[in-house]
Amino acid sequence: MANRERVEALIKEHFSRRPLMRATDAYKLLYQGVFGVGHIMSDSAWERLEEEAGRIEINDHPWEPLIEDVSADGSMVRLNLRPYLRRGLLLDSLFEAMKESAKWEGAPEEFLLAWTVFLELAETGAVQVDQKETEELDVEFKEKGGRPHHHSEAYREAYYPAYRVVRRAILSKYLKNPES
Repeated sequence: MANRERVEALIKEHFSRRPLMRATDAYKLLYQGVFGVGHIMSDSAWERLEEEAGRIEINDHPWEPLIEDVSADGSMVRLNLRPYLRRGLLLDSLFEAMKESAKWEGAPEEFLLAWTVFLELAETGAVQVDQKETEELDVEFKEKGGRPHHHSEAYREAYYPAYRVVRRAILSKYLKNPES
């Protein structure tokens, strides 16, 4: 289980990299870091990956790293599609890593810890988010438990996210030197 300091560092790193993040984007980050990609692995997951890969402009966002941690312990990562495709890497390998990663079941108590740390950062102003939105997300979480969310419109417009979340250990089985 991740400790509070590592969760705080993860959240601050993502807000530093993408300052237009909103509370819902932080929620999505923390959810994916614990529960991974399983919620998108339907029968059409391959088609959606192919469609997105064909739609994005791979030379946009040249600052985007290939891999970003989405969990405090580094076990779950976001693999950004633009740098992935710029390197000529195959979607088949990524999809295999996604399928295997989808078998992972995260621990609800780990999400609770991460969400609690985020709430503390928001309350103290260490991350700048709308308090009303944050409170609404917290009420939803308390009533319904952790559930997947979409990125905010502001986040989508500013950063046009194109990525898949996979377990780092699984990704390394399908890609040679994924960190380089």
